[in-house]
Amino acid sequence: MASKNQVYNSHFLLGQEYSSDFPDGWVQVGGDSATKWEWVGEPQGPRAVGIIHPSGPRAGISLGNDVLVPAEEGQRWKLRVALQTEPSGTSCYIRLYLGAVSQLQFAVRPGSEPEAFTRVFSTPTGVSAFRIEVGILGTGSVIIHEIQGWRLYPERELRLDDKGQLYIRHVDSLGKIQSPVSVNVINRNPLPVDVITPIKTELRNLTPTCDGVKIFSSEGAPIISKPDGSLLVTMSGRKFFQRIETINSRVMGSTVPNDVAEASVYSYAIHNVGIEEVFVQLQISPDGTIWTADGVESGILPGNLIVITPNHFLRYIRLAYRSQIPGTMIALMIWFQSQN
Repeated sequence: MASKNQVYNSHFLLGQEYSSDFPDGWVQVGGDSATKWEWVGEPQGPRAVGIIHPSGPRAGISLGNDVLVPAEEGQRWKLRVALQTEPSGTSCYIRLYLGAVSQLQFAVRPGSEPEAFTRVFSTPTGVSAFRIEVGILGTGSVIIHEIQGWRLYPERELRLDDKGQLYIRHVDSLGKIQSPVSVNVINRNPLPVDVITPIKTELRNLTPTCDGVKIFSSEGAPIISKPDGSLLVTMSGRKFFQRIETINSRVMGSTVPNDVAEASVYSYAIHNVGIEEVFVQLQISPDGTIWTADGVESGILPGNLIVITPNHFLRYIRLAYRSQIPGTMIALMIWFQSQN
């Protein structure tokens, strides 16, 4: 494991340069007019960030864009977040923005005493840095004590100078080198190699009656060409499927299940056409009978449209919905679209 935590101001000890009421490098995200953020603790430490969340959408803190955690593709990282909530078991979340490539989100339910949550994740192709967001989903309050991250693999990377030689920052002691030491460095960039060798062969003129090439399909049948030598190729396009549902209800419920066994890409678009905030959540099932949540609930304000994609694969998928206040009208337009 990398010996040093890579998350800036992970214990919230440093204040902002032009503002002394919030830790440096962290910004407030989400919430509404009733949400309050507090920087608690003594100046000399320990310190924490408290969020009072009476209602509304998620509320949290996020690393600023100028202090993102530097990373590269194909790495493994360990994340540690210490939280406590009141009341105990209030729903919270940990979200990772892996550049512009993808997102990861973990749902946790801390107790009334500080509790540490650890997650291990991999960085996908195209990542150069990632951002961490931690916050509260349910009604209540949360205290965020620390947010730390360590690179697990690779432990250390070799650094090369402009000439491709091993870079040495300093030498602790000087002495006579008794024998040369070889260092094998694997260059990530392929080296072009030209191979020139004489070839001796005798070729006669090829004729269609005596020579040719026979091509077989994956099922073993030969492919027949036309008299002029050309082949007939049929291109198969993608198939598109769409289901639209209109919801007008005062009770919580779910959409019609969709079988995604043969779909390669699928998602839901949800438009809140009512006057009250509505919460939706993806659910997945292996048999269409037993269902489990796939990710956390998402709040949709009146007039807003959001898109939700699944985090895991099972054969059946549906969308559950509920109102913020039981008994109020739920008015939604829901599109399910897939391609295969």
